[in-house]
Order: sequence, then structure tokens, then C-alpha cells
Amino acid sequence: MQTGRCPKCGGSRIAQTRYVLYRGAGISGPNLALYVCADCHFAEHYVTDKVESLVSALDAWSWVLPDEGGPFRR
Repeated sequence: MQTGRCPKCGGSRIAQTRYVLYRGAGISGPNLALYVCADCHFAEHYVTDKVESLVSALDAWSWVLPDEGGPFRR
């Protein structure tokens, strides 16, 4: 999407905007970029901040551990 081409339909009419995710009580979350295809309406969000700083600063973020082959993972 960031290259100007939709990965779903191949369309080139891509709109973008940037915003900050508000968490309430005066706390802002990460800066985000939103890309939307005008042809098929497929959308992608991208975090524009460094992910490492988000994981260390925001309680709601954590690292996903590698798949350990549990009974509910494929």
C-alpha cells in the first residue's frame, strides 16, 4: 500500500492519513498511518513510531513469542 499499489486488487487510487491513537485520560498511544484503496476499500494501518519503544512504554503492548507448537496453534 505504501508504494501506491493495493496488494488486494492492484488498484492505484490509494488515500492516506496519519493520526495518533488516543487511549483516554490524556494518554496518547502510537502514531499511525492509514492507507485505504478507493477501488476495493481494503485498508492497512502502519505504526510510524519505533515498535521497541512502544513495547517498553505501553502496558498494553507485548512481544508475540515464537510458535512453540501448542495444541491451538498452527
